Amino acid sequence: MIDIFTHFFLFSFIIYFNGFFFIKILKYDVIQLNKFEISLFGLIFTGLSAQIINFFSPLNEKILILNIALIIILIILYRKIDYKFLIKKFDFLYIILFLLIIINIFGSGFSDDLNHYHYSYIGNSDNSNYIIGLGHLHEMYAYSSIWLITQSYFNFDYSRLQDIHVLNGLVFFIFLSIFYSEINKNFYKKKIDIYFPIIFFITIFVLLKYTRLKEFGIDRPPFLIFYFFLLFYLKNFFLPKDKNKIDIKIILLIYICIFLFFTKITFFVTGLIPLYYIIKYKKYGIFVSKSFLPLYLFILSYLIKNILINGCLIFPITFTCFDFLSWSTVEIAKNQYIVSEILNKSWWLYKGTLTELEYIKNFNWFITWFNTTKIELLEFLLTSIFIIFLTFICFKKVLRQNNNSQKNKIIEISGVFFIFFLLQLILFIFKLPVIRMSHSLFVLFSILILITIFFNFEIIHKKRIIIAIFSISVFFNFSKNLIRISENDFANDPFKLIKHKVYNQEKLKLDQFEYYSGWYGNYPTGNVTLKDSYSHKKILIFNMIYKN
Repeated sequence: MIDIFTHFFLFSFIIYFNGFFFIKILKYDVIQLNKFEISLFGLIFTGLSAQIINFFSPLNEKILILNIALIIILIILYRKIDYKFLIKKFDFLYIILFLLIIINIFGSGFSDDLNHYHYSYIGNSDNSNYIIGLGHLHEMYAYSSIWLITQSYFNFDYSRLQDIHVLNGLVFFIFLSIFYSEINKNFYKKKIDIYFPIIFFITIFVLLKYTRLKEFGIDRPPFLIFYFFLLFYLKNFFLPKDKNKIDIKIILLIYICIFLFFTKITFFVTGLIPLYYIIKYKKYGIFVSKSFLPLYLFILSYLIKNILINGCLIFPITFTCFDFLSWSTVEIAKNQYIVSEILNKSWWLYKGTLTELEYIKNFNWFITWFNTTKIELLEFLLTSIFIIFLTFICFKKVLRQNNNSQKNKIIEISGVFFIFFLLQLILFIFKLPVIRMSHSLFVLFSILILITIFFNFEIIHKKRIIIAIFSISVFFNFSKNLIRISENDFANDPFKLIKHKVYNQEKLKLDQFEYYSGWYGNYPTGNVTLKDSYSHKKILIFNMIYKN
């Protein structure tokens, strides 16, 4: 338990001050951000920086210690830090949220994907800089999600398994604190708009549906950041009456977008929102401004990293692959592009005579998929409808006086959210019909419903009902994890939670090169063909896996 507490506060310290100095040095502090928003941007900046650092060094605990030392030096040199800001307007409920997260960390097991490839990817990043041709050791390595890179950055060797949950818990805490602070700020306003019901809905949705850190993997942390993206967009582009500092607001929005995209390429649609406002306000000069320069460095490092790891600019989009490179994974990319769709559409449960390729065409897959997914789909739909109802009873509708300016704003965000929802729906139907990867669909759909309900009305919030529903939701999340701890007599030994109780992960070899590749056997290095077809050599500071 002491590791959970100490590492939670240590990672919080690093994330906050990385964000603080990142925003100060790049002069983004003209935007009013609270301490939790600074922390989330600190997490994003740290993950993007770790992506660059891994070119030159393993992301082991020495880098983390250097980061702490650098922060201390900057604190000493920069004497204008208002430490009262850190505890200003501190609310007792933050302690409740902190305890909620500690219970989540203490009571959670690990996802199957940790056993499959997450932990071994983190292990490789902790022990080596980028490996050229890494995608040949495991096809899932080729995706190289920045969330796994970030998790590799935030861990100590002796507590790596625990620290995976600590970071997931920390992101959860920051998210809840940001949304609670916004709810609290709007709670005492006499006049509110659609922003308040939307953030209230998202908060309750997360409290009710995100009750197990085991399910986080690399899906739910980016969803939490995506919900912050929605909050940041509404707060900075919908609420303000003036458009001052719009350049910095757009740039910070882009930071969130590229982090989401680097985590999962399916978040590419988020980039349409800052693009829309660049065009709307004719802010084309952003692309040549000093404030934008770090983004070029992060985007370039992402593309070069991908080329080194898999020979593609964006894996598994095959037309971005360079098949002339000896380490190119273009064949793996072609296979993954098709296989992922086949698996996502429940092929493994199909009993008919169609081939795999025939099965995924013309909605031949729908019946099998629906029978497999209907319970989960219905659960999310009913939960979303239920929370919409709860949100509806928390806010009273009053006839709006004619306010064309406000109406036009709501029409604009309705259009933005509808296009966003439509693109996500198309992606879901034709390529990625997986509920755990599509929570944004339910949230966006619910936001559109809420906008429709409150469109022509002024909104008055019912304080007691809001307090009651929020409190019950927090208690529900608490109780789910306390029950798990009680039923399993949980002693918080992460090593015992790994499937098959395997912990002493064996280092594998290709020639003289040592690396990690999953927890289930020696896949794919147990395959003699791989050993016969591939070799290893050293190029400058990089290890390289290449085809013979």
